[in-house]
Amino acid sequence: MCVHYRFSRGEYTVEVAINDYLDIYCPHYEWAEPEEQVEQYVLYMVNYDGFSTCDQRRTGFKRWECNRPRSPKGALRFSEKFQLFTPFSLGFEFRPGHEYYYICEYYTRYYYICEYYTRVLLHL
Repeated sequence: MCVHYRFSRGEYTVEVAINDYLDIYCPHYEWAEPEEQVEQYVLYMVNYDGFSTCDQRRTGFKRWECNRPRSPKGALRFSEKFQLFTPFSLGFEFRPGHEYYYICEYYTRYYYICEYYTRVLLHL
């Protein structure tokens, strides 16, 4: 979902159905990569306005943060399950026929690159 800013900026559409899963794998580094080149991401769920303007500040909330690129247990993985009802207090409930919007902000340890966003539209 989030890709290195040099390779892709723009918008993607993903078709999902109730009870589907979407797995997000964070960047992971096992070698001595310079800190300024280590990629990290914050993934926000936003409304249409936030999606169209790449602005999570007023209309979005943080879903996941890929902030452990050197985790000894390997790459972090987050899963979104598209379900009508969730037993979890932090879970999200999805409705058929609706669209859901995510934007992904890229940053390194030393600076944010706010102009580099990947946008994903999920159609359920």
